[in-house]
Amino acid sequence: MKNLVLTLSCLPKVGKKTILYFIENMMDNPKDESDLLDMFIEMKSVNKRIVIPTIEQIKESINKSETIIRDSQKLNIKYIDILNNNFPNKLKSIENPPTMLFYKGNYDSLKNDSSIAIVGSRKADLDGLKGAYKLGTIFGRQNYSVVSGLAIGCDEQAHRGCVDVNGNSVAVLPCGLDNTYPSINEKLAYDILKNNGCLVSEYPIGTHAFKNNFIERDRIQSGLSSGVIVCESSIKGGTMHTANFAINQKKVLACLDIDCSGNQKLIKENRCMTIKDENDLNAFKLEINKFNKLYKDKNIREYTQQLKLK
Repeated sequence: MKNLVLTLSCLPKVGKKTILYFIENMMDNPKDESDLLDMFIEMKSVNKRIVIPTIEQIKESINKSETIIRDSQKLNIKYIDILNNNFPNKLKSIENPPTMLFYKGNYDSLKNDSSIAIVGSRKADLDGLKGAYKLGTIFGRQNYSVVSGLAIGCDEQAHRGCVDVNGNSVAVLPCGLDNTYPSINEKLAYDILKNNGCLVSEYPIGTHAFKNNFIERDRIQSGLSSGVIVCESSIKGGTMHTANFAINQKKVLACLDIDCSGNQKLIKENRCMTIKDENDLNAFKLEINKFNKLYKDKNIREYTQQLKLK
């Protein structure tokens, strides 16, 4: 069945957890709607929380998924799901991974081993904004993918710094890619694509930027990256979500050493590296290189083990 994951997501009372459970437990890809219904019935016998759809609902979801794909293609938006071997491995390995991605632009920038998330407050002071822009230029020049959320403030400065040196930037959006959020950064989104970067979202077209989407977006920013740099954040700032995701995902986390409550909390609790100068930045890059090597070796070991099991 084509677009199985998207079809499942279009079914009523089927959320991400159900989709992941379905993927982990199915033996083969269902051939048609009847085959899919039989799989639901079989899984219901093991997991009572599974809600069995009707055959009519399955047919409707297949039609809806095809419409989403078709309408997305008209907007140059492409689709890939977690069943595809080319889905970013870094995202597959995180807790609560996205089951699908919609993207515009250079997909390879999503899979760049050298990816750094540069994030910070929407209401940052001058030090945070200047730091985000400078970091964007530094990593953009050195062929890193600079990942951020396109929000006003530190995010846009990180993207802009990367774009200004013709680097590849990745913007993770909290809504469907048929809209740019925030709309004030539509020109920046265009410049990211023009410079061989990428816009990406786990949400299909027509999805609005609901409050919880921003937190879910934060786990993808960290998930795509080898490391995260917090430019400026208050203790209760949304950027702290990304920092916590980085810690939980065992990514390399660093903070600019500026007078801001969130930054200082992470530094004092020894939960991150501190960046004061170029030497600190070089130390951070070394940790990124170590992470990438360990990550690559881990994937090779797992792949080798899979071959032995076959």
